[in-house]
Amino acid sequence: MGRNAMGRRYATVLVEGRSMVPTYSPGDWLMARWGSYRLSTSTNLSAWILRSSTVKVGDVVVVERPEQPGAKYVKRISEIKSDSNQIFVLSDNPEGTDSRQWGWLPAISIVAKITGRVKRAR
Repeated sequence: MGRNAMGRRYATVLVEGRSMVPTYSPGDWLMARWGSYRLSTSTNLSAWILRSSTVKVGDVVVVERPEQPGAKYVKRISEIKSDSNQIFVLSDNPEGTDSRQWGWLPAISIVAKITGRVKRAR
């Protein structure tokens, strides 16, 4: 996944794989808001990750797995366990690699939230 800086909080992200087809295709440029997020389903202060926005089921996010530092993946949040601050993410493409193989991820794996598509692939 490529990333171009556009200020401190927002950056474009290049989709490189097919895991989010049909929603996003390889070559699409997405706008992402980088930062820390909290889970929106919890009323417990321990669910606050650090600061910034909230994420909820259905949001498309960029995750970085603890087992693969530096590798980033665009996935959709499918489930949230607010009591343990964990998320289950899925690819829109059923053939994609996601939490079905990885298992639950710590919520701090979320490094950005996708806010929209900037440019479609040609």
